[in-house]
Amino acid sequence: MENENFKAMVSNIARKGFKNKQTLGFAVVAPLIVLIVLGYMVTMAGYTEPVKIGVINNDKGIGNFSAATSIVNEIKNQENVTVLYINEADVKNDLDDKTITAAVTFPENFTTSLAKNNADLNIELEGTDQTANMLVSKAVSTSVSTVAAKTTNQTSPLKINVDNLYGNGLDFTDLFMYRFMTIVTLVLSVLLGLFSIMGDKETEVFKNRAATPIKTVFAYITGLSVFALILALITLAFGIYALGLTIVGNTGAAALLMFLIAMVGLSLGVLIASITRTRTQGMGLFGLLLILQIVFSGTFVPVSKFNSLTQLISYSLPLTYSLDSMKSIFIKGFTLGEVGTDITALIIIFAVALILSMIGLKTVQGTGNGK
Repeated sequence: MENENFKAMVSNIARKGFKNKQTLGFAVVAPLIVLIVLGYMVTMAGYTEPVKIGVINNDKGIGNFSAATSIVNEIKNQENVTVLYINEADVKNDLDDKTITAAVTFPENFTTSLAKNNADLNIELEGTDQTANMLVSKAVSTSVSTVAAKTTNQTSPLKINVDNLYGNGLDFTDLFMYRFMTIVTLVLSVLLGLFSIMGDKETEVFKNRAATPIKTVFAYITGLSVFALILALITLAFGIYALGLTIVGNTGAAALLMFLIAMVGLSLGVLIASITRTRTQGMGLFGLLLILQIVFSGTFVPVSKFNSLTQLISYSLPLTYSLDSMKSIFIKGFTLGEVGTDITALIIIFAVALILSMIGLKTVQGTGNGK
């Protein structure tokens, strides 16, 4: 072939690009998808979910006046705040199941103590959501200052005691880094399964393996499980010893959970490799799965902020349950039994991925292979 001149080379490359679906996809479809997803995330992140403040008002007041009632009325007027009246015995359960974000308790002699400038106000926060914590603190302190200025001509005549149900003594790294550890464990284990099979597809041995899909899938999962365990342990050890993370729960429970997350990721990698023919197809499907996981799992935008239809997507993703269970063990100190719902969901996803992998090997790989 004769050497192309520059003009001919540019022309040929451009023509080939218009004929190539992958090139057109990156130029036309990819930016639209990314912009739509990022726009949706920005919209959801900009929406501030109202915090729910539970009130326990034991204040007897002075005559017909109750400073506690006045403060509660001011709190109701604050932006993005909902006030609920609760029983003192229900505080922990209400914080646990997110019925409330925080509980504010007014003692019996609150109004009398406020007049003497020695009143105490107790706030108990759920503690794991720093944005919610700040909204609650701002709403209560603003309301207290407003009422105090009207009744005592002072802006801060009382002491506000804040306690966290979870997260006491933890810094920002402790409260946030578990998310990246979860993502790293899941994503790298997906790639582990994907690349292991993709590499074998280029050999004649894989054609024979595809003829026995059940045995082959279990063989890959079992054989690669040791590497999934190593991956989970290295990630956990790095978090503890290199980053100095504090794990409130049991370290052994955290290790077992991370191993389960790695196994789920491994099963997804095997699934992707089983239902795609080429490396390009496999990486494309992996990229789509990665975007869905990051955007809709609650990594950066809480799942509760999504509409009901989007939440259906969220609750079909393994990262959603992985993050929730990791948060419960790392931050709340839960046991494996207490995160049983999340573990059950992960096991179901693992089992479904294995079944679909077997079907994929039989139907897709059995009819031909491609590099």
